[in-house]
Amino acid sequence: MQIVISLIMQLLFTSRLANSFLSVTSPVTVRRASLRRYSSQSSTPTTPTQWPLSKVRSTFISYFTSLPQPHTHTFFPTSPLTPPPSDPTLLFTNAGMNQYKPIFLGQTDPQSPLHPLKCAVNTQKCIRAGGKHNDLEEVGYDTYHHTYFEMLGTWSFNNCYDKKFAVVKAWHLLTEVYGLDPDRLYVTYFGGDDALNLPADLETKQIWEGIVQDPTKIIKCGARDNFWEVS
Repeated sequence: MQIVISLIMQLLFTSRLANSFLSVTSPVTVRRASLRRYSSQSSTPTTPTQWPLSKVRSTFISYFTSLPQPHTHTFFPTSPLTPPPSDPTLLFTNAGMNQYKPIFLGQTDPQSPLHPLKCAVNTQKCIRAGGKHNDLEEVGYDTYHHTYFEMLGTWSFNNCYDKKFAVVKAWHLLTEVYGLDPDRLYVTYFGGDDALNLPADLETKQIWEGIVQDPTKIIKCGARDNFWEVS
């Protein structure tokens, strides 16, 4: 069974980063951050003009491709917005995981560049304007729903690394590299779901408790907000 641990940052197509949460889901773990703005009291003071989208993107990619072995990530560029004919399930590319579906399904060609992947980092332009994952009706009600956006993601295949490694690297990237004020960040973990017979992800909660000093900023979320249904 493929185990995927992913840090997903939703890049807004503005000149600044947007708002608020790091989240972890189960059974496939996903960390998603939408970061609103920089604090003048962050460890690395910065302004929106110092972080255009190109720099946010390149910093994210270089951070993970420069990690030492065995955690060095392979960069996979964005795939087209229209999926290949071999995938009739999608009208548009709607997530960064789309191009990795052959790995999840155990259908990779041994000659494919996907076949030997252990750790990957990617940036994926996405459209969500219809179908099951339709964000169109959510646009305008919050700061992070968009019909066209970009995801930045890291992926661990075949247990390349575990939840703790992913959480620690996510936190370090956001607070030490991007210079975001840790006091303005909230984190979430999967709180379980009785209907799906899924327990709470207490392992991830404990990892966050070792990083985030204020326990009120560690938030339990249910399946609707913090569960990767596609997995």
